[in-house]
Amino acid sequence: MFLELFGGIACLDFANTLDGRATARPEESLRSYADLSDWSAYAGLIDPATAARLQRRGTDADLRTAVVLREAIFEVFAAVGRKQTAPTAALATVQSHYAEAMAAARLVPTEPGYDWQFTGDDPARAWWPAAVSAIRLLTDGPLNRVKVCAAQAGCIGLFLDTSKNRSRRWCTMDGCGIEAKIQRQASRRRAARHT
Repeated sequence: MFLELFGGIACLDFANTLDGRATARPEESLRSYADLSDWSAYAGLIDPATAARLQRRGTDADLRTAVVLREAIFEVFAAVGRKQTAPTAALATVQSHYAEAMAAARLVPTEPGYDWQFTGDDPARAWWPAAVSAIRLLTDGPLNRVKVCAAQAGCIGLFLDTSKNRSRRWCTMDGCGIEAKIQRQASRRRAARHT
């Protein structure tokens, strides 16, 4: 139903809900508010019961708000992954959505200490954890591990490179990684035929 969660962190997985951004036909995963709440449950940002309750309340306007945040998160971390300065307007959008989320958060005890928790049935609850994740990644890092998929087919998915030598180049080895290897092999064969 939804794409594999390959981003390694909630905000990058959220940004990746539009697949194949640089292709002629990007694939949108969030076509309705129900899709948004289902994706949030799939990604572990909310539980399935909360997703079901939010679906009864969420509107097209709530979905548009979430997509605005998603696009800002993508712009910010695509720039970070390319070692560029993040666009000011996109940073401001992420910050304002984070502020909205934190205004609704409660500080609660957890096993290691304390953390923020969201309760209630505000339709924005489906995207609040992604906004918090984005700010935490921006402020606490590791920003030097944020990468953009190197596939030439137009993927430009975002991910955290957690490999020891920081050599991961593709969003997934099973998808874009295999496609890149097939393209390299085809190029070598063509070159060998012309020599």
